[in-house]
Amino acid sequence: MSDPFPTGDLPSWLDQIELDRQADDLVRAGAAGALNRYRNMDRDWEDLATWDGVALHQPSLFLAGAHDASVSWTAAAIAAFPTTLPELRTSRLLESAGHWVHQERPDEVNELLVAFMRENLGAPRAAT
Repeated sequence: MSDPFPTGDLPSWLDQIELDRQADDLVRAGAAGALNRYRNMDRDWEDLATWDGVALHQPSLFLAGAHDASVSWTAAAIAAFPTTLPELRTSRLLESAGHWVHQERPDEVNELLVAFMRENLGAPRAAT
């Protein structure tokens, strides 16, 4: 397997402390939880077959990194958003970002999330 950081440099959004923390978590807990998500995909297709082709009518937001490989292999699904997500309010591909947009561009992601919630979910209710 090729070295993802051939120069030894980490990307600007990941420092050594965070990398060590994530590595420690992986060593401690393992990857079973994350891998089980993929192991269960066939069951998901079976369980969700009833809703195949049904549009989602809730206000929706789509954020992805322009360099996320999954954007290319889900291109047909993204192109179908006008039909499958008729209430899609915002769709944004973040330039120079990959799969981990929340880590790579946290300020921009948070601004987009907060704006979406304010515009589409209403103001928070006062505590009673």
